[in-house]
Amino acid sequence: MTRFYNKFLAAASAMMLTLTGCVNEDSPCPGDGDEATKVTLQFTVMTYNPAASREAQQSRATVDPEQGSLLSRADDDCSDGPQGSPAENYINTADCQFLLFDADRKLLRPIFPEITGKDDVQYTYYTIKASITEPYFDEAVKADRDQIDFYIMVIANSHSTGLDGQYPGFTPGVTTIDDIAAQKLTFNLPERRGQYNLITEWQPNINQNKLIPMAGLQKFTVSATQLKESTYDVPVYLSDENANGKTIDMLRTMAKIEVIDKIDLPDGYDPNIKRMKVEKVELVGMYLKGTLMPSIGTDGQWPDYISTQITDATLPPNSEYTNPVAYSESYAHDNDSKDIMFFNQGSIDSENAEEKYPIFFGYVTEYSKDAIGNMVKPYLVITLVDESSPDNSDGQEISFFKELKLTGYVDGAPQGDGIDFLLRNHIYRYEINAVSSSEANIIDVGYTLCDWDRHEVNIPTFD
Repeated sequence: MTRFYNKFLAAASAMMLTLTGCVNEDSPCPGDGDEATKVTLQFTVMTYNPAASREAQQSRATVDPEQGSLLSRADDDCSDGPQGSPAENYINTADCQFLLFDADRKLLRPIFPEITGKDDVQYTYYTIKASITEPYFDEAVKADRDQIDFYIMVIANSHSTGLDGQYPGFTPGVTTIDDIAAQKLTFNLPERRGQYNLITEWQPNINQNKLIPMAGLQKFTVSATQLKESTYDVPVYLSDENANGKTIDMLRTMAKIEVIDKIDLPDGYDPNIKRMKVEKVELVGMYLKGTLMPSIGTDGQWPDYISTQITDATLPPNSEYTNPVAYSESYAHDNDSKDIMFFNQGSIDSENAEEKYPIFFGYVTEYSKDAIGNMVKPYLVITLVDESSPDNSDGQEISFFKELKLTGYVDGAPQGDGIDFLLRNHIYRYEINAVSSSEANIIDVGYTLCDWDRHEVNIPTFD
């Protein structure tokens, strides 16, 4: 690969790319000059880490359901659930920021790497290479240190269409990781209704740049020998499994809620069966903004300054909750609020036809029950149609509405008055297995909480 460095271009690019670090999949970004030792690092950014997912699930298994209804689980251990879709995993490499910090977690500089490889099918990983001229590394090499610690932070997709996300402000040599976390950068919840109050369903779409913002952080350790011997063609492989390497695991800033329609389908999905079915799902009650990063530090969600699954929500300052009206049977006829989220509809992606159950899904910002006080807690409104009813024999379908509490369920029954949290990078899955009658009283609901990680990844070596 041909490389060139132009000092004027480098200086201009550094000014223009302060907010979003340059990432180029075709050729290297401008270099940093030749005043000190240039080192080349290669690392992997992951939107799925199977080991981290298993660890999070195991830690959740010890949680007392009475103390944390959010973390109580159905029998499903999530090991075979639907994986993140390509659009849910996708990182727009032109909309990223890479920040390099020293051992004291103080910002050294933004870095401008290139992409040397990625999963072009599921987009579960991106292999990144960066050539850096940095006095911090130069001094460590001259001192011949055996242990040189540093951190790399990645923020991605903040400028996704319609979300109006932010990137942090910083000053090299001054700003710390804690300072950036304290900024509580925000993004907007996707629009629920558009022009003329028409319903708008939002879901990730690569071609339309509708992507989920993500953030990740990792600590790395190298030796002076490794840095001295690194070249562009033979970099320091920070994520090499054979060298106990580490990856930067990205957390999506949103939670996903799924409602699966299994009503009257004990033997699997059959589109020819006339039955009570789910026609529509709406979410009522949500925060209108989310944070790009969770709280960080000894009192936060990443106490070791390494991105891992979280157990508490991080809400923006002065965040606005929609404070909905309580559910009533006349809800759907009375409420055309812009603060209702209409779920997308699809079918479960499976090779087996009998497993292709209808599924309704939506993407939401984080939520905390404690934070809303006495306001009405979020809930789902399920619209059902009984295809087998004589009332529908003339082709005029009669709809029924039912509230589905956003909470944990045990043996089909709701537990408590609502879940404690909606957490980023988690899927909240509800399976409606039965309803009692045309009155649509839901009598059997399954509930599972899963990490949003669903793909086995085999990363090839890029030389």
